[in-house]
Amino acid sequence: MQLEKLTLGVGDRFAYQAAAQLRAFQKAAAQGVDVVPVWNKSNREHQFVGSKPASVKAAAQSAVAELGWNKSWYVDADHIQLAGHHKDSAAR
Repeated sequence: MQLEKLTLGVGDRFAYQAAAQLRAFQKAAAQGVDVVPVWNKSNREHQFVGSKPASVKAAAQSAVAELGWNKSWYVDADHIQLAGHHKDSAAR
């Protein structure tokens, strides 16, 4: 997989900010800066707010559809390990 030159990890910690976060990427693009959003959330955060990994993707998909985002975007869940081990990973 070939990723774009600039990506930025964003965490929708409480599952309500995906559209607001994506608007920031739209504003950057309007200024000529193409940055690709990568949404992520740790297992600890999921446990804290009662969300699931699939909800991160669903929130991102909803924001993309709502705002008409036609550029790349990713969800990174590779770092989620129920055993509590942390593993660094590239965006997916």
